[in-house]
Order: sequence, then structure tokens, then C-alpha cells
Amino acid sequence: MQALPLISIITTYYNSVQLGDFVKSSMNCLLGQTYENLEFICVNDGSTDSTLEHLESFAKQNPRVKVYTKENQKYAQYSKAYGQDKASGEFIFLFDHDDLIDLDTIEKCYDTFLKDPNLDIVTPIVITKFTDGKIRSIHNIHQTYSTDFEYRELSGKQAIKETVGRYDIHLRGLYRSETFKSHSFRFTEPLLNADEIVERLILEEARSIGSCDATYTHYIHPDSSAKLLSAKKIDIIRTDLLLRELFKEKGIYEPRKSIFEFVAFKNLVNAIKIFHLFSGQMTSEEQEKQKKRLQDSYSGLDKKTVLSQFKGIAKLYNMLLLSNFSMMSLFYQYKK
Repeated sequence: MQALPLISIITTYYNSVQLGDFVKSSMNCLLGQTYENLEFICVNDGSTDSTLEHLESFAKQNPRVKVYTKENQKYAQYSKAYGQDKASGEFIFLFDHDDLIDLDTIEKCYDTFLKDPNLDIVTPIVITKFTDGKIRSIHNIHQTYSTDFEYRELSGKQAIKETVGRYDIHLRGLYRSETFKSHSFRFTEPLLNADEIVERLILEEARSIGSCDATYTHYIHPDSSAKLLSAKKIDIIRTDLLLRELFKEKGIYEPRKSIFEFVAFKNLVNAIKIFHLFSGQMTSEEQEKQKKRLQDSYSGLDKKTVLSQFKGIAKLYNMLLLSNFSMMSLFYQYKK
């Protein structure tokens, strides 16, 4: 009987005990997987609580658990890249420390690969929940509310098209190693959401993406670092600039231009508000850097496309704001 291929599960941890005892919940979930030939790549991203001690305790009990500690570099892209480098499996699964998967999720994903050799990614059903148990969305690649599973498949090139402006697909999958490692999460510049750029590039490499009827439950924690207001969120408008260039280069921008530009406009408004909220805590050098980002974002906007999505008073109101960056910035500085 042929041995099952090794599958690497990469999980990054940062102060996971302090945030909600996520080391215990994630490791119990992963160690209970029905697929057994696994290695658990646990990246401790410079935690200052007892996360490392808890991970090492699990490693002593199970040799499949491999713990690595790196210096915290303030951006998730670097811990994900570290896990990419350490993973040695034929397949790789990226898992968030505060999420959960069914105990047969890895097995079902792998079994789906066996049915179609052209698949490079297999995703389970993704349920996004609030911590109070309320369901925000259910995705079987595309959004669905049906309880009856239906196999779905799309190409990687189609997948990246459906992320222009916003993600109209939602994947949390098992990847062939060569696909997952085709682009490093160690992006050329540190950005809060640089991993979203890399993720899109990886998706494009996939010949085909299929779904299976296992479940990945992604939790929205209101007090998580991703939800906390900080000056780092201004990074999003820099990412929008890079993505606009990327999508234009790949010839996939025009069909979803209206979606992209409207989202970029909303991101700019939020970034201006955040800048004024935190500017007093910035050095003069940081202030200048962020001002330039805001101005570059404003200049890059296709204002005509943005305004075409408003009507009546709202259109006149936003036309006035978009006519001058200084006026727009001043308006949101004083608007409650």
C-alpha cells in the first residue's frame, strides 16, 4: 500500500494564549485530524505571553509538532513566509490560530485531489462566524446559503479576476506545495495586508481550484489585532495602488473597475480619518510619509468612475470633496 503524502499545516501564533487560549484550541483541532501523515509548522511570531511554552508542551507530546520562534516584525507576511520556508510536505494548508476545522477536513481535501489530478487547490466550505455564534457568511468558493453540498470548480485565472476590488470568492484551502510556494509571502515592502497581494498571485498559478464538503470555520474576533484601529491601516491605500497596477498589467482591471475604484475611494476616506486620529503620535518623518500615501491614493483614483456610482445630493457632495485633496482632507479632519 502506497504511503500517504506528507501534508504541512502552517499556523502562526502571536500572543495566542493572552488573546483567547488559541494554542490549546487550535492544536487540539489539528492533532485530532483523521489524516495522519501531517507535520504542524507552528511559527511563534515573537510572542510576549506564554504562547511559546504552550506550543513546546504540545511538541513534547507529539513529534509531528514543530515549533519555530522568530522575531516579531510587526507584519503577518513575514511569519507566513517563515512557515512557507519550513514546510516540507507535498501539500500545504494555512491555518489561523483562532479558527477551527472539522476533524476530517484535511482528509476530505486530499481525497478531492485524488479525483482530479489537475487540481492545485482544494477548499472546504468556509463559514465565517462572529464569536457569539452568529453566522456572517457561508462560502462554497462563491457565497452560498444552501445546506446541500455542490461541487464547484474554477481556474486560478478566473479566481484572481474575482478578487478585483473585493473578494467574491473565499478560499481556505489545501495547496500543492509548488503552487503555495510559487510566490513568497515575504513581499517586497512591509504592508498590513501584503499577504492579500501574494495570495492573489498564488491563486493565479493554480490550474484548477475545487471544493469539498468539509468545513473551515473562520471567527471574527472584535478585539483582534486585525480589528483594532491603528495607523498601520493606512497601509491599505498603498496596497490599493499596487493592486491597481497589478490588475491593469494582467488585463483584468477594466471589467471590475467600478468595484475596484469605489472600494479604493472608501479606503481612502477611512485612511484620511485614521491619519488625523493618529497624526499627533507620529514623528514628522512618518507624517510626511503618510501624507504622501494619501495624496498618491487620491491622485490614483479614477474619480469619474467613483462619482458615476452616486446620485443626487450624494453625487454633488462627493464631487465637491473629490475636486481637491486638501479640502477633502480638511473636511474629514473635522467631521465627527
